[in-house]
Amino acid sequence: MKNRAWVIVLGDFISFITAFILLILIRFKKADYLSAVNSHTVPFIILYISWVLIFYIFGLYDLLNIKPTIPYFNRWILALISSFTMGLLFFYFVPIFGISPKLNLVIQVVGFGFFSFLLRRMAYNLFARAITQPAILVGDSSYLAELEKTIASNPQIGLHAINHFKTIGEVNLNLKNIKNLVIILDKNIENQNQNILEFYKENIEIIDTAKAYEKYLYKIPVEYIDVSFIVENINTKKDVLYSFITFLLNIVFSITILILTLPFVIISAIFIYLYDYGPVFYTQKRVGINGKIFKLYKLRSMITDSEKDGAKWSTGTSDTRVTPVGKILRKLHIDELPQMINILKGDLSLVGPRPERPEFVNILGNDIPYYTLRHIIRPGFTGWAQIKYRYAGSTKDSKEKFEYDLYYIKNRNIFMDFGIIMRTIQIIFTH
Repeated sequence: MKNRAWVIVLGDFISFITAFILLILIRFKKADYLSAVNSHTVPFIILYISWVLIFYIFGLYDLLNIKPTIPYFNRWILALISSFTMGLLFFYFVPIFGISPKLNLVIQVVGFGFFSFLLRRMAYNLFARAITQPAILVGDSSYLAELEKTIASNPQIGLHAINHFKTIGEVNLNLKNIKNLVIILDKNIENQNQNILEFYKENIEIIDTAKAYEKYLYKIPVEYIDVSFIVENINTKKDVLYSFITFLLNIVFSITILILTLPFVIISAIFIYLYDYGPVFYTQKRVGINGKIFKLYKLRSMITDSEKDGAKWSTGTSDTRVTPVGKILRKLHIDELPQMINILKGDLSLVGPRPERPEFVNILGNDIPYYTLRHIIRPGFTGWAQIKYRYAGSTKDSKEKFEYDLYYIKNRNIFMDFGIIMRTIQIIFTH
């Protein structure tokens, strides 16, 4: 998966270089080629790096998102527009290179967009048709069914399912004639060692559903979690550098956001008060690290007696308890801004599992195995589950979001955190 993503990055680099060469040939005389290259190379390389970051933020290096569909095309267009805007800001607000390429920037963006789109289509066709690995699925769990559905609809990830059996005994040993075969086993099948050793003798790759689920869906199935998994994979003590950078990022980011958004918060507070003369801010108990209860700060977006009958799941945009002012605040995510204070207090981190209410934690803890694992690290203002899944309005939704939380807890690092922050910003401005 990762190697294929790097192929797409390489394709974008080739697209950028090709567009740059055409730009020089189109816009400059032959005698000026060398001086044009010297004056444009460094700033345009910086520009390319920023464009790669923009494409990453829009999810255009995620293999599950490179399938040529209308949503993909929309993201690609938005990414190109953002890239062009970044170029304008770069050349006209940071004029340290002595060039202001108006038409040149347009040519570069158009050329890059054309070749990037062309090479991405070629990469998709190559990944989906030529470079795939045959797979056999063994088992009958819902996780395996979801994995099979993902494989069928996304051949570019590198697998194509050729059969699905309920038990290992149904698998034909003549499959050894199929090159590069991989067998994906359910957990309840693994103990049925019949024929498994024979497959290993034939150099057939065997992986369990949990590992395949993590590799291709970026989440960890909760029903596969046990004590041995926790001991082997969950590490709450990250290295000193990661902890220091996270702490510094939390402080700098929260203070910056509080300062920059203060006028919007004040204006929002006035409208909240004028609507029903109720309180402007709203505090809600949430469960933090190690199960500690803290008060989460928000601008009030619901009516004052929204929970007179007790805690309720929010139904999102259709929630009748949300005021007209609150709908606007939620749409613009302004109601969440006071949580920067929670970050400064140490209740929250910028990135982590979203903190849940104690009333719901008690319910979810009984229905979802190992649910309290999400409390072993500091909760976050945003998180992996937030950018990968919709709003949780039921136990089923919370279970799936918890599976994304498990993936984050196991795999988190500073680059992943940065990517989540950037994707969150993109979601805020495009939804």
